[in-house]
Amino acid sequence: MESLLLCGAAFTLVFFCTRRSLAVGINAAIAIGYLYGIIRANVPQTASHFIFDAGVGGLYLGIMWRGLTTMQRLRIRRVRGWVICLIAWPLILFFIPIQDPLIQLVGLRGAVWFVPFVLLGAMVDDGERSQLAVGLAILNLVALAFALGEFTLGLPRFFPYNNVTVLLYQQNDVVAGARDLYRIPSTFPSQAGYSATMVLAMPLLVGAWAQSTSKRIKLLLTAGLVAGLLGVFLGASRSQALLMFAQGATIASFARIRMKHLFAFAAIALVVGYWVYKEPRLQRFTKLDTNFVENRVSASVNESFIDALFQYPLGNGLGGGGTSIPYFLQDRLQNPTWIENEYGRLLLELGLPGLGLWVAFIFASIFLTPGDRSGPWRGGWRVAKVTCAATFGTAFIGVGLLTSIPGTALLLFMTGWMWGPKLKQFRVRASTLASEPAAAAG
Repeated sequence: MESLLLCGAAFTLVFFCTRRSLAVGINAAIAIGYLYGIIRANVPQTASHFIFDAGVGGLYLGIMWRGLTTMQRLRIRRVRGWVICLIAWPLILFFIPIQDPLIQLVGLRGAVWFVPFVLLGAMVDDGERSQLAVGLAILNLVALAFALGEFTLGLPRFFPYNNVTVLLYQQNDVVAGARDLYRIPSTFPSQAGYSATMVLAMPLLVGAWAQSTSKRIKLLLTAGLVAGLLGVFLGASRSQALLMFAQGATIASFARIRMKHLFAFAAIALVVGYWVYKEPRLQRFTKLDTNFVENRVSASVNESFIDALFQYPLGNGLGGGGTSIPYFLQDRLQNPTWIENEYGRLLLELGLPGLGLWVAFIFASIFLTPGDRSGPWRGGWRVAKVTCAATFGTAFIGVGLLTSIPGTALLLFMTGWMWGPKLKQFRVRASTLASEPAAAAG
């Protein structure tokens, strides 16, 4: 009963926030995504798995209720066809009964429910993007507060051991020989999800920080950046640490960035780096070596992908590739096949046509969208493009990229940002406006 009430509350809250403004609605939905993991762990009921989905549903309904402005329709025009195709193919597969209907339904949710965030990323303007960055800074600080509590008081105080959290207690490899020291999930469903969300929030925070003129807002964004950097190390995901370093290299390579901004980013990095240096539990990324990378790649990209390609050219049914099937539905899964490769999962669930469609969309988003941006958001846009390219480029060494909460929503939002048109501002002289009625009268 509690989980149903939580779903209803999430839907209602986000719906009314979206009616107020698009940015407030997106922030509300992402906030629910930030808190989703810890709520689900402490209310381990069936409907708890769909709290974030309910919030996203409130966001979509609120947008339909408001309607789109002419400018918003213009912004999504170039990417709208891609979104329709990405949603249409799974809908067609849903009516091919390969898996149990409930498994197919969960698979359909994983394949289409977050895809409209691509449109949201394309339609927001600079002002709304700044509001989203402020919201993410606050959420990062909340997540850090929970993470520090788990770091000092222990994981069981926040995540009771049950069917939902069993995987969290298997992530105890941060310090050799200390089996009771766990990687930190903060409020997220997994430790890797915490690190990934912090990385995916970084482009918006960096872009807003570089242009903010308000001292209060800049201080808040700075705190959000520090919280995000610490979160990557607390979650202890080695791959996400590498992505974060790539973001740092991108920031340092800006040709037009102000020197004082570079010094500020360097100071933030030094503060975070000092704590990482002093705390062994934050140094898991140092265990990343060539042998590990080779083993991880060989485990993810191997003959099992080729076998799946020939055995399931049209897929193993929606949900048949491991799309976050809840524990209470695992016994309904037919021909369970596991590949630790997000593109392999897409192959198993959407078949070759679906995999090809996603690969083509990713390629177009990174290489065929409008080039280098100008204006106040050019720095954040560059970091976002590098983040999207690196995230999609490393998706073959893991799963969950397109089903992570709220990471997938942020990733697709930034991907949509790549498609937004470069709209040029222009000025109309008052004299011109004044002459138009006279011309009309003549």
